[in-house]
Amino acid sequence: MPVAKRTRRRAAGARAPKSLGTYLDRIRNDPAEFRTVSRTVNPLNFDVTGLLGVLNQRREYPTVQFNHPLDMRGRPSKFPIVTNLWGTRERCAEAIGLARSEAGVRLGSLLCERIDRKEKPVVIPGRSAPVQQNVLTGKKADMWMFPAVRHFEMDLGAVLTMGMIAKPPGQDFYNITFVKAFPETPQRAGLTVHTLHMSRILREWEARKQRCRVAYVLGHHPAFWLGTLNNTPWGDNEYATCGGFLKEPVRLAPSVTWGKEFLVPADAEIVMECEIIPGERTVVNPFGDISTQYQAQQLGPVMEVKAITYRDGALFQDIFSGHREHMLLGSIPREGTIYNHLRNKLGNVVAVHMPYSGCARFTAYISIKKVEEGQAKNTGLQALAHVPNLLSVVVVDENIDVFNEEQVMWAVNFQVDPARDISLISNMRPPSDPRALGSTRVIIDATRPTHIAFPTKLNVPQAAMDRVKLAEWLDPVKGGAR
Repeated sequence: MPVAKRTRRRAAGARAPKSLGTYLDRIRNDPAEFRTVSRTVNPLNFDVTGLLGVLNQRREYPTVQFNHPLDMRGRPSKFPIVTNLWGTRERCAEAIGLARSEAGVRLGSLLCERIDRKEKPVVIPGRSAPVQQNVLTGKKADMWMFPAVRHFEMDLGAVLTMGMIAKPPGQDFYNITFVKAFPETPQRAGLTVHTLHMSRILREWEARKQRCRVAYVLGHHPAFWLGTLNNTPWGDNEYATCGGFLKEPVRLAPSVTWGKEFLVPADAEIVMECEIIPGERTVVNPFGDISTQYQAQQLGPVMEVKAITYRDGALFQDIFSGHREHMLLGSIPREGTIYNHLRNKLGNVVAVHMPYSGCARFTAYISIKKVEEGQAKNTGLQALAHVPNLLSVVVVDENIDVFNEEQVMWAVNFQVDPARDISLISNMRPPSDPRALGSTRVIIDATRPTHIAFPTKLNVPQAAMDRVKLAEWLDPVKGGAR
């Protein structure tokens, strides 16, 4: 089946609104960043994650587009799969209009600066919305036409890994969060919801014994999704926040099912308009998630599909759960959240990093400008209180690069007195991830002690290294020389 081409419906010379397709146009000619697979693949037989797993072992993280996947019935699907979109920090930076050189220490705080640069969304007619170029309702609104991916060998089955949009009853703001959907029939799927605001919205609708209207979005520009991952307060209209990350207003259109009462992103790839049934539950999980472990089987809410809309040439977006893109997708905004909080509260923070060794969610390395004893523990307490899912915090001096785990572990090994510098903080609120063990947190003060005489770390003078130009100092390599 040939891959469908996007329909271009705009005036000559006009810039297209940002979408997943416009972003891929920027990277598709760079083989280090974008690769395609033209052979037929069966997502339910681990063909998608099999390839991604091999690339991961090679430490290669390109975005991959599978042009000829099979759908959930084993038939050729019209929707190519795009996955591994956030596989590198550099791509995350470029997605929001930053230079690749800004992908390091300050990327998280630069993302957080976008939170306050909200862009009020604009509403366009449905007939002008690319995502409503194709509309399916009733029995034709069939989730099994999608090339849903089964990711890991013990997964319950195929899983949709993208974002869901909902409004609380009686209020006019939209919350957007990543929610896993487990299709069990063509029109029904079980859900797992892990964020506080979305969980609250579902509880409020269920308390009224009313169906909760939701839009499940299977593809949009990566900056749109990065705008959904910040610790914004209850009542924040995340369409406006996403506009700040896109640096242009999010275009919205009346939904097919509820009209102007519920607006959907006009430039998405695919939107499923659904309702969550109050009081009904179904089996969800196991699923291999962010901790690289399986989430235990449980009962989750049930989502019923009312309509499916998609743009011409639509792409089906998926996340390689428990791997690099999943980790970066959440860790970079959280790094910025912690940095900004510590800067405002204490003023001594230098850098924050959530390392892959902690699945980029559960551990934070924080460097500070230490002046006196006690500052490191206070820094750790502030971080733990601000980000509930943190399990451990390691605080180091400003001369330690928190993005270099060797340096952090050196500080832990040579500057920590376990009896004095490791603090167990008990009876803290449990994290949102139910697999975490108990409610105890750990703070490690790996800063250089100032209250006792202590060895100084060796150092080659920087001035000596600055005057060395390798091309001038090293002799040319001779053929065959060892």
